Amino acid sequence: MKNILFFSNGEKIGDGLIKLPFIYEVRKRFPNTQICWMTNEGNTVYNSRLKNIASQYIDIIYESVKLQPFFWKKISKKYKFEDVKFDCIFDTQKAVMRTIALKRIKHNIFISSAAFGIFSSKKILKQKKNKQYYVEELFDLLNLINPDTIKKDYRFNIPFELNKNIKTIFNDKLLYIGYAPGAGENDKIWHIDKYIKVIKYFENNNFQSVFFLGPDDLELKNKIKMMFPKALYPEEIIQNFSGPEIVMACTKYLSIALSNDSGVSHMLSTNYCPLIKLFGTKDPSKFTPDSPFIKTLSAKDYNSKDINSIPTKIVINLIRQEILKHNNSSKHTFRNVQV
Repeated sequence: MKNILFFSNGEKIGDGLIKLPFIYEVRKRFPNTQICWMTNEGNTVYNSRLKNIASQYIDIIYESVKLQPFFWKKISKKYKFEDVKFDCIFDTQKAVMRTIALKRIKHNIFISSAAFGIFSSKKILKQKKNKQYYVEELFDLLNLINPDTIKKDYRFNIPFELNKNIKTIFNDKLLYIGYAPGAGENDKIWHIDKYIKVIKYFENNNFQSVFFLGPDDLELKNKIKMMFPKALYPEEIIQNFSGPEIVMACTKYLSIALSNDSGVSHMLSTNYCPLIKLFGTKDPSKFTPDSPFIKTLSAKDYNSKDINSIPTKIVINLIRQEILKHNNSSKHTFRNVQV
């Protein structure tokens, strides 16, 4: 194929992060194809906060095209698509009127699961019940045009300049653990005192602490800075890249990361380092990509809906286990420090 158009209704940071593995997979399967990304009403973080990452996989972005479904009107209020043709148009959303409008653009193949796939050029297989992770359906659709095995241990390319900046923060003679103790909802937050016990344990075992905190975590950040004044806060040091890109790049230099189920956990899901995600009421399998580098602990494992039912000792033991599994064990000698 010479070109493929992928259509969505826009991506904010959370949705954009979740779809990044899909975009990586698209480029892997179509290395010489022009990849175009189109949003209908909204914009996409692939053209802003994630631009330095996404631009390695997406060639052209059309934003807020405002497609019109009626044949007597222009296809788009913003762009002239009447004389444009794509080898394949791939619809990632399910709103029927948007799909009808999208199909007005010339194409050879049209892939869409809207209205149970009645607009699709290729038959949409019956969806699995209790579909696990969000992007699995997109992978199923991608298999219709180029079947392949999904690369579960993929790693995004970190842009050279970004990596150069990040590398100045970390000392290659030291060992680092990343922590993301915040979240947008209170019931997703493992209590900070539990995090502090974990952090102190690993600092006593010669690991340096690195914190990733969002704009809503100001109070939490103040407390953490008082307790861990020597810790690193990369997003405060690097200025010329977005916060999500900085977090993603930092994972290259971490022995492991620990996070609540939050937007930051998606930024840490790069497969450069192991990640442990903590869950309260939500099902981990529906909010975690299938990766050999990601482990989850859930309150449901302890017959509870309260994330704080997850024991501190269990978290510490899992971190130790994953460090030894994924890193050079000769560099990690744990002392028996009381939790």
